[in-house]
Amino acid sequence: MAAFAVLALVTIGIAIISRPPRATRLLLGAVGNAFGLQVSAASGTYRLRGTPMLDVRGVVAREPGAAKPLLHADRIVVALPWSTIRSRGNDLAIDRIELQRPVFDLAALQHWLQQRPPGKTRIPRLSHGLHVSDGTVAADGWMISGVTLDLPMLAPGRRVAASLDGRYRSEALQVPFALHAVLSAPASDAAIGIAGRIDIVRDAWHMPAYVVASGKLQPLDGGWQLQRARLQASARYVAQTTDVPFALGMAGTLQQRAGRVQLSPAAIATRGRGLVPQLDAHGEIAVATMLELQLAGALQAWPKDWPQLPSPLDQSHAVLPFRMAYSGKPDLSDEATLQLRRDDVRFDGRFSPLDITAWMIAGSGNPLPPLDGHLVAPRIDIAGASLQGVDMTLDDPAVAAPATQ
Repeated sequence: MAAFAVLALVTIGIAIISRPPRATRLLLGAVGNAFGLQVSAASGTYRLRGTPMLDVRGVVAREPGAAKPLLHADRIVVALPWSTIRSRGNDLAIDRIELQRPVFDLAALQHWLQQRPPGKTRIPRLSHGLHVSDGTVAADGWMISGVTLDLPMLAPGRRVAASLDGRYRSEALQVPFALHAVLSAPASDAAIGIAGRIDIVRDAWHMPAYVVASGKLQPLDGGWQLQRARLQASARYVAQTTDVPFALGMAGTLQQRAGRVQLSPAAIATRGRGLVPQLDAHGEIAVATMLELQLAGALQAWPKDWPQLPSPLDQSHAVLPFRMAYSGKPDLSDEATLQLRRDDVRFDGRFSPLDITAWMIAGSGNPLPPLDGHLVAPRIDIAGASLQGVDMTLDDPAVAAPATQ
């Protein structure tokens, strides 16, 4: 996708710099035809001394007949050496590309890419790199704004390094990020490494983290995938007076296609002290406008800082197998289903992840978590009474009644 955008910009630059200014509109039309797009610009200026440069304002590119443009930008600057202009792009040597306030419509961009004929993508050489300021990627239900991208140099077969800052926004979440990425080479099957800081922000809490990710990058029809993806995060959960550090690890195959990001199969582990459990699980995670999660795994032990389980459940040292599913808003404000098994105790029910978090932090009050469901146990001791052959229904008013078929 990025390579197509760069090639389009280069073609526009070659066409305009090498012809008189009065032909700009016709040349933009020719460039648009070559890429199956309608391309227009409000104005443009030229510099032919030294390294030729094109400065175009008010650029709009869209598929013919499309309601939304796939790109509009306040300003695009392309500097090309004379060798590239004379070769009409056969020699893809570029000095620098700059984009100011570009806005990419993800759905329109993906639709255009799906219409492109198959073929090998040529990698240009950017001797002084690519710079994007105040960029935006808009999608259904979310957007990334304030994007700053610095790519100092790009060349086929050469290591690539870049920095990327911005802010992900959805109805319930904001995630500002500042990342650095290294790619072994701009080609298929390249190794990629990413490191930097993110902060998952919701009204009542936020989760700052330093993340490190790696994998093998491969193109897909309409997207990409990261084989052997690995992610490590050193994070904190911060809410009012609570500040809980923990570590998170994830691994699997990461795919992005049609606005959906999916990790499948996924392996997940958490480690920490106090409120954070030692958890190991596997399953699948997908994020688009909604978060879809399916996990099966085990708590290695009931954390000491969680509210104490009633006797005799608190006396068992067996692992606590679980299955959990969630389909809802990415901020975990909807409800999840849960199955727990330990020795002869079984629980099937539903819960709100945010309410469970509040219960763990409170550390007192109700000895049982805020859950709605069915509990079976040989014995439970509560408030001095010993209940034998327990088969009970837990009804938490905060948990909505399940939908009927």
